[in-house]
Amino acid sequence: MQRVTLLATFLSLLLAFPVLAQEKTVDPERPSSENPEANSEANSESDSEDEEDCGDEDDCEEESEDDEEEHHSETDFSRAFLEGTPNLLSPSAVAPDSLYLLYSHNFYQTSFPRGSNPAFWMRYSPLDRLQIDALASLRSTTENPFEGELGLGYQILNEDEGEWFNLMPRIAYNSRGNVFGAEVAASKYIFPEIWQLGLNARFLSSGKADSFDRPVGAIGLNTIVRVWKHWHLFGDVVVPLDGDILQNRSVLWSAGIKKRIPHTPHVLTLFAGNSQEQSLSGRTISPSNILGDVFRLGFVFSIDIDHLSQLPARLF
Repeated sequence: MQRVTLLATFLSLLLAFPVLAQEKTVDPERPSSENPEANSEANSESDSEDEEDCGDEDDCEEESEDDEEEHHSETDFSRAFLEGTPNLLSPSAVAPDSLYLLYSHNFYQTSFPRGSNPAFWMRYSPLDRLQIDALASLRSTTENPFEGELGLGYQILNEDEGEWFNLMPRIAYNSRGNVFGAEVAASKYIFPEIWQLGLNARFLSSGKADSFDRPVGAIGLNTIVRVWKHWHLFGDVVVPLDGDILQNRSVLWSAGIKKRIPHTPHVLTLFAGNSQEQSLSGRTISPSNILGDVFRLGFVFSIDIDHLSQLPARLF
C-alpha cells in the first residue's frame, strides 16, 4: 500500500513539473530582477539614448550653466540700482575682475540733435570692493573742450553682504581746472530691489573752471524705483553749498527711466534735466540758472564685462 502511495505522489509531481516550469519562464525582452541580462541590455539602451540626447558631458554642463545664467539674467533686478543716476555716484563697486563701461550723450534741447557732449566712463575692480574709474568727455566750451578724470574708490559697506547700507568714499583728479575732489556716496534699499535711496556729499578743491575760484562743497540725493520687471524710474538733485552758485547757477537735477535689457549685459538710461558730464564739476555746478539755456535730453548706455581676465579666451 505504501508503494502505491509513493508511486502516485511521484506521478503527480511529474505531471505538475511542466506547469511550474512554464510559470518560471521569463520573457527575455522584459527587464526584471530575475533576468539580469535583459536588465543590462535595457540599461545600456537607456544610457545610449541619454548620450545621444546630451552628447558630451562638457556640453551638458555648458548647457546647464547657460540655462542658469539665462535664468539669473531674467531675475536679476539689481543692475540698474548698482549703476546710480547721472548726478550721483553709485556706492557699489563692480564685481572683482569686472569692467564696467558707460557711454553717454547730453543733447541741448534748443539744438537737438547737436551739442551732445559725449562722455566715456570706465570702472574696474582689480580687488574686491576696490574700484578704479576713468572718465573722458567733451564740453561745448572753447577754453577747455576736453575733460579727463581719474578716480579711486573703496566700498566700505556692502548691503548685499548683510551690512546695513552701501558706503563708498572716493578721491579723484579732474584735468579741467586741475581740480582735486573727494566724495562719499551711500545708498540703501527701502524695499529690496524695488526702492532705493541714495545720498552723496562731495568737496572740490576749486570751482575756477566754472568762474568760482574757491573750494566748493555740495550734497545730493537720489531715488530709484523699479516699477515693473526691468523698468525703473529715477530722480536726483544736487545742491551746492555756496550762496553765489545757488543764486547764479541754481541746483542740478535729472529724472528719467532706466531699462535693464534682459539676457544682455546692458542698461539703457534716458533722462532729462540740466545735468552735465558725470565728472566732479559736471555733477556739481550748473552752467546757468536759466533752465531754457541748459535743459538737456540725454542717454547713458552701459555694458558689464565680467571676468575680464578670461575675455581673450572667450573671444578667441
